[in-house]
Amino acid sequence: MKIRSIVVISALALVLAGCSRDKPEIVSNPGVPQGERLLEAALTNGAWYAEDLERLGFYVFPTPEPLPPFVVKNLSGQDVALASLAGKVVLLNFWATWCPPCRTEMPSIQVLHTKLDGKAFEVMAVSVAEKPSTVKDFLKSNPYDFPMYLDEDGSVSAPFAGRGIPTTFLLDKQGRAIAGFIGARSYDGPEIIALFTELSERL
Repeated sequence: MKIRSIVVISALALVLAGCSRDKPEIVSNPGVPQGERLLEAALTNGAWYAEDLERLGFYVFPTPEPLPPFVVKNLSGQDVALASLAGKVVLLNFWATWCPPCRTEMPSIQVLHTKLDGKAFEVMAVSVAEKPSTVKDFLKSNPYDFPMYLDEDGSVSAPFAGRGIPTTFLLDKQGRAIAGFIGARSYDGPEIIALFTELSERL
């Protein structure tokens, strides 16, 4: 991942709090602008979607941020690359079964997934550092059908969700992060469904 991408993602983590096992340590780097300055810069983003996403509480990246390629496993044990979702807007969500805020937002992600069925949109929910059996047992009593994936050793998730989960990124059809959110939120409101539908049609 490019240094600038790491800086911007870190700035997002400084502003919002998620559910983490340990309190994250904030490391100061005098050579990097403070998170507040990066957030202020984001407000000047001229992309057509920026104002609407910001109004909904998302941090909008000043420019779309390329992500490092990665591969995770689906629940059947098959490898799935992020690149395989090219051509779709992606809600990339990092979560875990032990995290209450993660569980809180999942019903709304299910509604979003259902409402945008057939659109150029995909959910990619990545379980962080959990065994396949743990996730499968969770789904027996929580039968969500949006796509879930396994990052069993946590190595894929580390650059994205090292400061807390749930952490969610919104990716354009080229697989670049255009916005992000740390913490639980609702994804089933009419405004967000309308905007994500428009994103799937226009990006």
